[in-house]
Amino acid sequence: MSDGRTIAKNAAWLLVATTGQKLLAFVSFTVAARLVGPFVIGEYFYAVAVTSTFVIIADLGLTPVVIRAIAAGAEEGRRLLSAALRLKVILIPVAILASLAFVIFGRASQTIVITTAIATLVMSADALSLLFYGALRGRQRLQFEAAGMFVGQVLTASVAITAAILGWGAPGLALALLAASSWNAWWAWTQGRGQQVTPLKPHWGDAAMLVKQAVPFALAGIFVKVYSYLDSIMLKAFHGEAAVGTYSVAYKVTYALQFLPLVFIAALFPALSAVHASGDKAALKRIFAGSLRLMAIAGAGLAAGLSALAPRFIPLVYGNQFLGSVAPLGILPWVLLPIFLDFPIGSLLNATHRAHWKTTAMGATMVVNAIMNALLVPSYGPVGASWAGVVSFWFLMLVGTFMVWNDLPSPGWFASLLGRALFVAGGTWYAILNVGAIMPFALDVLFGVAIAGTLLLVTQLLTFDDVRVGYGWLLRRVKGPDPTEEAGNQI
Repeated sequence: MSDGRTIAKNAAWLLVATTGQKLLAFVSFTVAARLVGPFVIGEYFYAVAVTSTFVIIADLGLTPVVIRAIAAGAEEGRRLLSAALRLKVILIPVAILASLAFVIFGRASQTIVITTAIATLVMSADALSLLFYGALRGRQRLQFEAAGMFVGQVLTASVAITAAILGWGAPGLALALLAASSWNAWWAWTQGRGQQVTPLKPHWGDAAMLVKQAVPFALAGIFVKVYSYLDSIMLKAFHGEAAVGTYSVAYKVTYALQFLPLVFIAALFPALSAVHASGDKAALKRIFAGSLRLMAIAGAGLAAGLSALAPRFIPLVYGNQFLGSVAPLGILPWVLLPIFLDFPIGSLLNATHRAHWKTTAMGATMVVNAIMNALLVPSYGPVGASWAGVVSFWFLMLVGTFMVWNDLPSPGWFASLLGRALFVAGGTWYAILNVGAIMPFALDVLFGVAIAGTLLLVTQLLTFDDVRVGYGWLLRRVKGPDPTEEAGNQI
């Protein structure tokens, strides 16, 4: 199978599995939130935020190095896999102790301490499954990860809803995560053995080499974890568990949509790497520009729609007990446009051996995020945390843009792209909020899609040729390839 077909097949596996997983996660979180209310959801989300922050200690960037090594050479990769497992025997207990010390010395409630203790077991299982799935990724066997993710989410949804109905509180919700994480650790290990991706005895010095290569990934992971979860930790400190629960709804709904660019990047990164290796700078610019345009199309409409629909979406889906989530959800979706645009930027930097530039940008973003949260969260609570996120991600995207300035078709081209995307987003937001508000909710959603599509065509972010090509691709997926076209491709 060709590299292109392999990339497409792997992207398809991830797209199907991730879409199903996110849908199940949304449904289970929504049902559980309605059953237990903001306070319990806040306890649970805070415990998960703590362990999700310290989970980086359990990996420290080892997995990306193992993936790269296995993809490059089976024997060395399997030796590094063994070295990584040995290092995790030390790192996982350190991460557990750090998480528990944080909540205990932070004088958290007994419920939060118990929930965090369960979440550390989740963290431990995830640290192992991450490594085993990484080994399978190195062999380009993503179908096993896709299947494991989906089954794991089914387990999480089933246990979470059961725990909410039975009144097990935040610890019960954490047990739902533990069921899925345990399954994924077992599944990834057994499938790795089946694919002969098993550890080999490491050579002397393999561990040191692994740690040295993992440093940039570890730093990037630390920066991401800090600016992803600092807001929840500060909300708990200044406003309590209920504020965390209110914010978590807006957070979950918004960041769930990140799976769309993530799936796209899974296919884009190898393509950029291959073109860079060939030395075709014109093709590199063309692919990069096309990916930015695609992400602008997706990010503008989703940001505007989710923000404008917040006053109707929250009461309809989560109930009046979460009305405090309306204001954060009106603000937080505006992170989606810069996040979507930043994914191709990060992929280009990594593919062209400038990963350290991306790490620098993420470190600067972490500082900006910490400052904004410190300024806004004490006075404004979840609304302040939302604005801190918006400022931070726009900062990250703009810094990344300057780093790839010479890879853009031209500065004016990018300014035009961003300006048109903001025009589409602003027009869609205004139309949904002021005109669509008189319609039933479902019609309001369809109206927003129609407005966004029209504005995209008017601004030529989306062209009729794009629609024609997309329709033709979808038709071929449904009806199957044209035999005459297939024969022509083989000539």
